[in-house]
Amino acid sequence: MPMMSEIRAQAGTQSVYTTAVTPTVAIRGIDELSLKDANDIEVIGDMTQALAGGDTGIVNGLNATGSMKGWGNYEHLPYWLDNLFGQATPSGAGPYTRAYAAPITTAPTPRILTLVKGDSTVGAYRMAGSLLSNFTLRVEPKKRMAISGDLIGIQLSATTLASLTAATVIPIMPNHVGATGIKLDAWGGTMGTTTLANCTLRFMELNIKPDRASRWCIGNLAAQSYVEKPWDSTLKLGLEFNSTTKTDVDAVVGGTLTQKQFQITLSPGASQSLQIQYTGTIADDLEIFSDDDGVVTVEMTLERTYHSTFANWCKMTSINTISSLA
Repeated sequence: MPMMSEIRAQAGTQSVYTTAVTPTVAIRGIDELSLKDANDIEVIGDMTQALAGGDTGIVNGLNATGSMKGWGNYEHLPYWLDNLFGQATPSGAGPYTRAYAAPITTAPTPRILTLVKGDSTVGAYRMAGSLLSNFTLRVEPKKRMAISGDLIGIQLSATTLASLTAATVIPIMPNHVGATGIKLDAWGGTMGTTTLANCTLRFMELNIKPDRASRWCIGNLAAQSYVEKPWDSTLKLGLEFNSTTKTDVDAVVGGTLTQKQFQITLSPGASQSLQIQYTGTIADDLEIFSDDDGVVTVEMTLERTYHSTFANWCKMTSINTISSLA
């Protein structure tokens, strides 16, 4: 009987959306991976069956879904960013820089993953065509970066775990934010100009919904492609209520449209870094005088808004020492 401590998570990059591959990486930072069979099976009948009901079982379609939860690290977070924003081409000669941006006019070409979960003795199952349909990352004091997401897939199939070595990775920690690592700029200003004191930011939570969905075609039980719908996103900020943040609070409650540019850079050294940039409109209700471990705070939610000078609403830059993701 397998023990939960023996369950492993692995991944491989597909070149064809419908074709699962052998895993090539023991992906780090996954605490929970859920792979679910979601086949559409139905029992049907007709007017000949009277009270007996349906007597014919059919498989309408094959499908799978999933979810993941864990912690971000500089080395393997790009697997998920590639899957979300599109596969980045690294630049540099070590360390290597990968630039990401939300799609504006063209749908991304993502890193399509085969995700595998299982035990080395009893066996494993894999989900082909794994794509994020929802992704969240959160930064707060004293905790490693939390990541989570929902996944769509084609179908599950039995497989075996590959013999893979666990790579050494560096968790993304809040203390990696330098003294000038947080910026909060006015809409008419330049991204990354105005430093926000580190203690002013109590938490940030970025949620991105590419709203991908499987697409079925006549002639196949399993989906043969997927659709990319318009993306949606929010950035939640928990901020210490002080003279700086009060200016924005007064503007919002006074009925002034308030839009902001936010940037955070986390880096433990020259060879690892993650920068997140976001532009949005404060569209939801403010929670004023909320409490964060005795600190009086205000919580505001920015709804993604295209910024013409920034030429996007979300960009990320990842730097690590990995030249090529397996």
